[in-house]
Order: sequence, then structure tokens, then C-alpha cells
Amino acid sequence: MTTIRDRLWQQYQEAAQSVWNLPPADRGDERTVRLPPLARPDQRNRPRTVLVHGYKDDASVFDPLASYLSELGLIPYAVTLEPSDCSVPLETLAQQLAHFVETNFAYDQKLDFIGFSLGGIVTRYFVQRMGGLARTNRLLTVAAPHFGTWMAYASNLPAAVQLRPSSAFLRELNADAELLDSVPFISIWNPLDLMVLPSLSGRMPIAANLAVWTLRHQDLITSPRGMRAIAEQLLAQPESLVSPASPEQLNRPPLQRRTASKTFELQRQS
Repeated sequence: MTTIRDRLWQQYQEAAQSVWNLPPADRGDERTVRLPPLARPDQRNRPRTVLVHGYKDDASVFDPLASYLSELGLIPYAVTLEPSDCSVPLETLAQQLAHFVETNFAYDQKLDFIGFSLGGIVTRYFVQRMGGLARTNRLLTVAAPHFGTWMAYASNLPAAVQLRPSSAFLRELNADAELLDSVPFISIWNPLDLMVLPSLSGRMPIAANLAVWTLRHQDLITSPRGMRAIAEQLLAQPESLVSPASPEQLNRPPLQRRTASKTFELQRQS
């Protein structure tokens, strides 16, 4: 298993290096983090923002994003879930998130949630299964493997098994994902993501899906382009959010039918 993991990591590094030759969409965008063209919110009425990290990370991974959001007038709270190395089930990490919310916020306080990578699935579990929906003002998942990732086959640890494509955990979580229809739900994904494979697993049929092209997985929360995309969705009024009702989303079959054959569905989404 160690040999397989090392080989996958080497392939990932080689693939990541190869995309450096691709020209960025706009070089000027990457020099500085520009403020979104939106008014600063009234902090007295603005929901707090909870940031949930991913695999082998802690709250410090959000330092650049938290600083940027604070400059915009938002109030971010980054949580550390441990251990985040997949050695415990995702339900255990979701319980820690629930404890963090209960400890730091009033019971009736609405919150914006940002879940990155593995943290996006942990956040969804908390929202869908642990009463977090009643606390949610807005849900953003960033580079979250909603339908699993092939990279999870590199480990037999509990959470890694849960993050494999077609795992029992993900099938069950996606079966009632329509619960998220009651809140603004945005899934930010990266078509070049080499940790979420296939990258279309970062899309969610019922979410407003926003593609942000960055060179690496973590760039979605650390690069100027990624941070700006997150801030724009947090600051936008509901009517200005990316709309899930695009032509390809209209008149689609129910989610349970769409996820019955995940491989086909992921291939046909654009």
C-alpha cells in the first residue's frame, strides 16, 4: 500500500508540474487580492463565517483567507478538527464541528459555512445529519469530493474509505442532499484539481456550481483568484449568487436517479 501511495503522489506531483505551462486566465488578477465590487456588510447583522479545513490541515491553513475576509468586514472563525489524517471516521470530525458551533455561537445565530476538501464533506454531514441546517445561512463547499476521489484508494484508513467513489457513506449522504435546497448552496470546484479525481466530483447537482481554475488543490483557498471567488459568494445578495437554474439544471431527474449511475452523470456534466 505504501508503494501505491508513493506512486500516486509522484504522479500527482508530475501532473501538477505539467500544468504550470498553461497560461493563467488573467495574469493581472494574480498579483494582488482585489476587493470584490460589493459593499462592506453591516457587521452587526452579518452572519459569522465558520471555516472547516481539509486533510492533514488545521485552522492555520485559513490564515490568508480569514485575514482577507476580515478586511472585507466579515467575521471568520476557523475550527481545527483532529486528527484530520483520515484515521477517524468523518462522523467523528462532524461531531467536533457541532461542538465548536455550540460552544462559540448562540443557539439561534445563523452562520455561513465554508468547507474545504474533506472539510466540505464533514460540513455537509453536520448540516444534513446533525441539525446544522437550522443554523445555516449559506453553505459553500470548496474542492469537496461530493462523489468521492480516486486518491482515497491510496489509504485504507476509515475516512479515506468513506471518500472513495460510490462509498456507502457518500451514497447515503447524497441520497437526501435535497435537504440543502432550503439554503443557498454553492460548490466551488477546480477543473484542474488533481486531488479530487475526477474533478467533476467537485460539482453537486443541486448546488450552484462555480468553476475556478487554479494550478493546485489548495489554491482555491490561498490564491487571489480563489479567495476572491469565495468572498464574492459570501458578500453577494441571494439574488446575485451563481444560479443553479441554468439550462442544464432545469427539468433534470430527481437526485436519487441522477446519482444511481455516478460515473455516467459526472462525465456528462459540463
